[in-house]
Amino acid sequence: MNRRGFALGLALVFTIAIGALATSAIILSSNATMMAKASDRQRDVTYAAEAALEIAKSRVALNAALVPDTGERQIITNQTITEADGTTLPGVTVNAWVGPSGATSGESGNFISIVAQAIGPRNATFVRRLEMSDESFAKYAYWSNVETLLGATNSFSGGESWWGPVWSNDVIHIGSGGATFHDVVGTAQTISNANKATFLKSYTENGSSIALPTAASLSSLSGYASAAGYSFTPPTSGDESSVLMRVEFVSTDLDADGDSTDDNEGFFRVYQANTGQQSWLRGDWPGTSTVTDYTNCGDWHDVPGSKDQKFFPAAVHPTSWFRQLVQSGGLKRFQARAESSATIATIMQHSGARCYLGGDPHLVAVERTAALYPNASDREKGGDDTTFTPVGAYGAWKLYSSTPNAAVSAVRGDARYLFPLYRGYNSSYKGVLYFNGTVGVSGTVGGAATLYARGGDIVLLDDLRYANDPSLATCADMLGLIADNDIVVADNSLNTPENVSAYWWSTKYQSLDDTQDMYVQGVLMALNTSFRVQNYNSGPRNALTCQGDAIGRGCLYLTGGIIENNPGPVGTNYGYGFDKEYGYDACGATNPPPFFPSTGHFVANRYFEVDPVGFNITSLFAAITR
Repeated sequence: MNRRGFALGLALVFTIAIGALATSAIILSSNATMMAKASDRQRDVTYAAEAALEIAKSRVALNAALVPDTGERQIITNQTITEADGTTLPGVTVNAWVGPSGATSGESGNFISIVAQAIGPRNATFVRRLEMSDESFAKYAYWSNVETLLGATNSFSGGESWWGPVWSNDVIHIGSGGATFHDVVGTAQTISNANKATFLKSYTENGSSIALPTAASLSSLSGYASAAGYSFTPPTSGDESSVLMRVEFVSTDLDADGDSTDDNEGFFRVYQANTGQQSWLRGDWPGTSTVTDYTNCGDWHDVPGSKDQKFFPAAVHPTSWFRQLVQSGGLKRFQARAESSATIATIMQHSGARCYLGGDPHLVAVERTAALYPNASDREKGGDDTTFTPVGAYGAWKLYSSTPNAAVSAVRGDARYLFPLYRGYNSSYKGVLYFNGTVGVSGTVGGAATLYARGGDIVLLDDLRYANDPSLATCADMLGLIADNDIVVADNSLNTPENVSAYWWSTKYQSLDDTQDMYVQGVLMALNTSFRVQNYNSGPRNALTCQGDAIGRGCLYLTGGIIENNPGPVGTNYGYGFDKEYGYDACGATNPPPFFPSTGHFVANRYFEVDPVGFNITSLFAAITR
């Protein structure tokens, strides 16, 4: 059979097939080359955008003023990027912008975003956003501007421990006995005798200096407080001995569940003493043997109609009504007579004898006068937590509202004088309490607040604690205290053991508070100058103990942080003042007090990729800012 035509056809088929394979190979190779080039372009613009973010981050770190108050600012414009080998990425330019983002009020911290755009050949584009947080001063366990204590060099020594971040703009000195740092330590200068300390994490020397905030930078706090009705003007702006206004934080069980830790159970009230009544407000110890001088201090007695004892200031013991009342309460006539004529030494050595700050409900017997309370039964009585006196002989409580929330009124007789720390009860509350002068502070804090004493001191008159134990790390309560001047632990009858027999040769010192130690929970910032203890080097010597060691006033348990221009004294090596027992509350770093000042140092938070299609920088910042 003649097959020549078939062979020709078969050859043509093979030729066509081989040609198709060759064409496919060419196309595939071309596609691979194109994909490789596209991949290279994508890699280049991705790399360039990442590099631009780092360059912009470095510029912001060196100059925080680049961040505008509102909107965005371009800080890199059509810049080329140099690779690690020194060559320039061909055909690639970058732009970068910076601006505030997130909630820009600063109530929960300050945030910025850096947005980088890289544009390559054929308009290959990549956009990347870096969100950064402005570090809050509340992150520090200890911060100082100058390491000078009473004109001498301050040292970390004696085996003390610090559990949170530590920073100083000055040289950090490690003294005899060394110190242990459980977190990072940094200084704008150097660490002297670093070999004597134990650093469980890193330490940094020669860092960038951090500036304390100024009164001008805190000026917005007044407006935030005023919006809620939480701005006050104390009568004085002097030191701790002059204080005539005090804040008492109150945490109360509104729902009868056995605790006072719910969001809506935190309040504060404000008391202003009359002119010249500083000692009354502070609860100072008169130091005389005259019983009638003791208006803040006294003891407890049975009274008719009550299963619980009531408190009576020593000043009312000599009155006839007191004698009759305690006699009716169960004391025999001769015992009542003896109690009525008892010396201050006898009264204050009774079980449970103690002192209270001016305006406290327990002091009803000296607060209420015939002129203010004509009915004798309203004034000739013992005190307890409920005998609240809105206006008394020595001062008055500030009114919050004549129509407080019904849930509060149902539980508290003083509801009209309780300023809530809960927005459900005051929608204008922004977390700020403002005092234009010197103010005293004590009580139990339920919620978040920043208290600012403009132009004055903050005086710690008694224990200041959270409703929720900070060791639980719930971050439910957070208090920031900011004073333009000092934050001072008062030397009063609540914080200092007193010589109850009132004779100079006596060594009988007695704690007259509910606890013998001082508790402070919060982040303390003293702009000029220190956190310190009043009369730290005088008073009782070795009267109490702290962790087994003899000391004048017991332990000073501070949980939170101390930020101060320079350190202040709290005690001596000779048994006076307090022993320091400082802890750290990590919530200060993650959940700082409302509007608490920031350092101006930004740290990386989160990265985001941004769709380059239709990219518009103004629209983007508008979308990520509220």
